[in-house]
Amino acid sequence: MIKRIPDNTVILLSSKTTSPTVAPTTGKPTVDYLIASPIALKNGQDIIGAADDGFEIVIKLHPGFTNRYMIGVGVEYNGKFNFSETIDNHIKHITFRPTGANPDNPIYAIFYTKCYNRTLAIENNVLYLPTWAAVDMSCNSALDASANDLRKGPGLRFANNKVIGEIIRTTRHSMIAEEAIFINLGKINNQSNKLEIIENTFRGKISELAEISIGSGSSIDIFRNTISIDNKGTTRSEIRTGFENRRGGFALRGLGFTDRKAPLINLAGNDIYLTTTALTIIKQLDLTLACNHFMAVTLWNVRNEYFSLKAVDPLPLAAECRRSVSSTVGMATTSAPTLCQIVNSWTPINDSKATALTGLTNVEGQFYFGTSLCPTATPPALINTKSADLDDSDLVTTSSAGLTAATTALGVITTFITTLAVMLNL
Repeated sequence: MIKRIPDNTVILLSSKTTSPTVAPTTGKPTVDYLIASPIALKNGQDIIGAADDGFEIVIKLHPGFTNRYMIGVGVEYNGKFNFSETIDNHIKHITFRPTGANPDNPIYAIFYTKCYNRTLAIENNVLYLPTWAAVDMSCNSALDASANDLRKGPGLRFANNKVIGEIIRTTRHSMIAEEAIFINLGKINNQSNKLEIIENTFRGKISELAEISIGSGSSIDIFRNTISIDNKGTTRSEIRTGFENRRGGFALRGLGFTDRKAPLINLAGNDIYLTTTALTIIKQLDLTLACNHFMAVTLWNVRNEYFSLKAVDPLPLAAECRRSVSSTVGMATTSAPTLCQIVNSWTPINDSKATALTGLTNVEGQFYFGTSLCPTATPPALINTKSADLDDSDLVTTSSAGLTAATTALGVITTFITTLAVMLNL
């Protein structure tokens, strides 16, 4: 039926179509929709769960499902662009259960995308991970996204989702997902404001949270995500090949040459807990770090023998930090951001002796880390004593003298190419 539905159509999945069952994990009555083959989203098609209050819409696999992904975008053009298709796709309010129907043939991805010329918006869903990734986004066709406003290439808005990694069992093996998100757009150049991973929750068993490769002059925003994952477990590719996968948080892949503008990765306001390495940097890359909280065994794994990692000024991202008076990253209602708002924190776990510098090499610029910069409670001088209740309107701007003192107390990591010049007060 979905194949016969025309372009630019909203497909509502109702909770009144079948008798519901109660999900043991959530306690909610669920209405299950079974798919026997992948859904290829047409130009402008949306799929939205339209559940009554308290119900949950779930897309599962029919026992005869044998494909590698559940929903595809741009898959029908053999890796080529169709630039006439410009209307975005939206997936909202659905739980995806990609495993269990055929345990000896588990699928790779929930969303599989190739080259398309619109934005795929995946918002407010619950995604249980398959063997590879929730989102497998790959396009090998070259494109200059700045050359034509009507040819911006593939966009992704991944926001407000819950992503859960569980043990996947077959009759012979138990495994965990390899990634939550895989993005390979290395041939899409000069693309900005098209890739967003914002305010999601990632938890459970995942080998590596995300691998991201974008092209020269392109950027991606990764803001305010909550990540709590266990990286231990065997993946499907390890079972098949015998070679160990990378473990960790974000694997960020840059350029293998220095004569073009490096891609930019913006990370702000993220809470990141994992059991191995938080950031793996591969080749030439620009990176912005603002008000992130890292907890891991090590923070850095920089594989840049011949290329530099450039630290970009984080102050422009201060508005993307969490607004919490009690946080060490306090947000003041001032138009001029301060270093207090963008400082990152680092906490080693599992008896690790790693510092915020461990594994960091070949860097230009400054990354800001510190624990003594921002007080956990707002100083009395900053509170409007006429108000009985404290909220954002009660915060006022500090003086320039106070900012100078805070800057002096800040833990700053400053490095130049292969020489580390470090001033830390952690």
